[in-house]
Amino acid sequence: MFAHAQAKNKKDARWIILGIPQELGSLSKVKNYSEGPEIIRDASYRIFDTIFGDINPEFIYDCGDIELEDIKSLEESYSIIKQEIRNIYDLNKKYIFLGGDHSITYPIIKVLNDFHDEFYLLYFDAHPDCHPDPYINYQSFVYYLIKEKILNPENVVMVGISNLSFEEKKILDKYKITYYTPYDIWDRIEDISSEISDILDNKKVYLSIDIDVFDCGCGHWLEPFGIRPYHYFKIIRNLKVDLIGFDLVELYPNEFCENLAAKLIVENISIFDKQN
Repeated sequence: MFAHAQAKNKKDARWIILGIPQELGSLSKVKNYSEGPEIIRDASYRIFDTIFGDINPEFIYDCGDIELEDIKSLEESYSIIKQEIRNIYDLNKKYIFLGGDHSITYPIIKVLNDFHDEFYLLYFDAHPDCHPDPYINYQSFVYYLIKEKILNPENVVMVGISNLSFEEKKILDKYKITYYTPYDIWDRIEDISSEISDILDNKKVYLSIDIDVFDCGCGHWLEPFGIRPYHYFKIIRNLKVDLIGFDLVELYPNEFCENLAAKLIVENISIFDKQN
């Protein structure tokens, strides 16, 4: 269990953690995405107090992992993920999903769409995941969420995009999706933080974090130019939003990266608890 999750049951919790050890959505030859939830939980025991605010472990509950080990098809895995999230979903809670490859965000967003009339997606990733592949996977699922009219492209803000295909660039331009490159972030973090805050002001927001957005070498797909945790927190701390929850995906395991993942989670809790 996550070290800071000490609520006795879901009813008493404000934050619900759920592991989604999915890797079927990955096109990578490296297949250890499914180890992410366990690795992050292990690292949480090396993370102590927070720097951005207080957290109360008695309001955090860890549901464990969705059982996906014997599932062989993406379609079946998405169906199971959606059902498991629906089974625990409560509008009065906030959710933390531990991945897994980034395609887990596809079924998560589809469930959120059933419960919320409108929400925004704040997307930290080196890649926009809008590639028009013939099926849904970790590099195409945002395209499909837009194509299926689950996501309104005007409600998507992408941060840290450093590597996108020619087709993805056309899609971002076609749908007028707001996105910022690492150069934008490094060059004018104050302005961009304010811009994103204005866009999301008092909106319902779901946050998705692919750890390859950082220039620390923690993602499965290593990009040479990313943002720093400082930039991430500069943006997050400036927000005044109604957070639905967030996911953290595609961790490449080593002690530094594992610690970063766990740290992001506990600091997110401290930041968004303070905002409410």
